Amino acid sequence: MENIPLLIGLVIGLFFSIIGFGGVIKTLVIPILIGFAFIIVAKPARILILIIYLSFFISGLSRYLPLPWGLGIDILLVLCWLVMFIKEFKNLKLVYLKNDFMVLSMLWMFYLVFLITNPESKSTEAWFYAMRGIGFYHVLILSLTLLLFRDVKYLDKFLNTIIGLSVLGALWGMKQKYIVLDDVENHWLWVDGHFDEHILFGVLRAFSFYSDAGQFGASQAMIAMMCCILFLQKNISLKLRIFYAIGFLFTFIGFGISGARGALAIPAIGGFVFLILSKNIKLLTLGLIAFGITFYILKYTHVGHGVEQVRRMRTALASDNPSLNARKRNQDIFGEYLKDKPLGGGVGSAGYWGNRFSPNTLLAQTPTDSYYVKIWVETGVIRVCFHVFILGYIMGRAVSFINHLKSDNLKIKAIAIFSSIIGVLAASYGNQVFSQMPTGVIMSISIGLLFLMPHFDQQLKIVK
Repeated sequence: MENIPLLIGLVIGLFFSIIGFGGVIKTLVIPILIGFAFIIVAKPARILILIIYLSFFISGLSRYLPLPWGLGIDILLVLCWLVMFIKEFKNLKLVYLKNDFMVLSMLWMFYLVFLITNPESKSTEAWFYAMRGIGFYHVLILSLTLLLFRDVKYLDKFLNTIIGLSVLGALWGMKQKYIVLDDVENHWLWVDGHFDEHILFGVLRAFSFYSDAGQFGASQAMIAMMCCILFLQKNISLKLRIFYAIGFLFTFIGFGISGARGALAIPAIGGFVFLILSKNIKLLTLGLIAFGITFYILKYTHVGHGVEQVRRMRTALASDNPSLNARKRNQDIFGEYLKDKPLGGGVGSAGYWGNRFSPNTLLAQTPTDSYYVKIWVETGVIRVCFHVFILGYIMGRAVSFINHLKSDNLKIKAIAIFSSIIGVLAASYGNQVFSQMPTGVIMSISIGLLFLMPHFDQQLKIVK
């Protein structure tokens, strides 16, 4: 009996020595893939949950293992549709997609496809990569949300998932800030050339496993505000209330250590929207007073100036902000360039994809910074107006849904999601928050869930 483990080890070792290293990998990977296939075929909604997880870790994974992780989301989205069509072909209710949200999103996507013909476009490959973040992902994720997340339980699962992953992101950021950067993170900063935006006056801006400090801070601010609002629900368990409190505490710290000034718009604008939608005059009054005091302290005093995060946030309100002036100069350059280009400079011609596929062009070399400026530069002025109209219309419809909800707790959840979306849309004026991971995936699912709120309200009414 004592020699059985040794015998088993020798047999396994002999087996692996025969099949080789490649065989070992296949032996380990094939059962995992088979198990994964059974799991997702049983419930396609799990693929959408998996996409949320991947959207959080995609940038961090690419630092440690340089593979095209972004294409993993494309594969999962296509796989999800294939599984649904194969498994639910006769029962698939595409009628759920017949709504104004989907119509407008499809119109925007069709226009992006049309822009392949833009004579100013420098690269079809750049178009393919760039259009995913500003159209393709949104259409597929929104449609999958409307089809797969129709049970109210998925609303709570979504909220709990993004809060839990965000707390993990905050902890990783705190590790970077207060303990140590590992070798891979140091290489990304100093060798890959990201130190200029993440090391300011010798102080690190934490970026966690996100794409950069700006995205990390915006995402953390979004979840912090969401947790703060969800905490106000009535008749919830103490365990859940503690969960929201912990979520707020850690993500608020994460927001602070990121040094992301543009992310201030999320709690400022989103919080103001929450106060209005709450229709609580006392709460609105107290909130406006708190906003006023905070603004006055940051703008006109030096209170807390010894804290680096406060100093960083204070510069966002300075009238002589060099960063803001640089952005205005860049926008003037774009305006002059686009005077005779009604279709813009081509999808994928600016920002990261422009630097990768057409590095020596004016659009690639001039920072767009803002999400809306990026859309304007790549698609033209009329199209960016259409894009903003779509977002405004969707938000207007969402307010209508929220105002007609009967369940108090469901209304709080809807307001938390809606306020966060508005905050991100505001913050996207200064940074490309909306189209980056994980915020892009969170936003698309959130918009779908807002459309499903009346449906959830009916479900809760039937349960009662």
